[in-house]
Amino acid sequence: MEEVYVEDFMSPGCVGCPAVKAMLEELSDELECELIIEEVDITVDATRAAQYGIMSVPAVAINGILKFVGLPDRKELKDAIIEELEG
Repeated sequence: MEEVYVEDFMSPGCVGCPAVKAMLEELSDELECELIIEEVDITVDATRAAQYGIMSVPAVAINGILKFVGLPDRKELKDAIIEELEG
């Protein structure tokens, strides 16, 4: 089974962050791959957010590449994960 590493950048009080988390959990169940999801609280790990140039959340990096800043469309998020699988 192939793996995709997803960094879910969030912060407490972020309105869109729970929606991204829910989408990632759904896609993890739906896709035939191992989706490794790491939730990164930018108030705790600001350095990692700065490495990607993230200024606002939610933000999603897939396999080390920042793909989305802001609330992504579910289909776009799914397509980005599938694109990484097909690499």
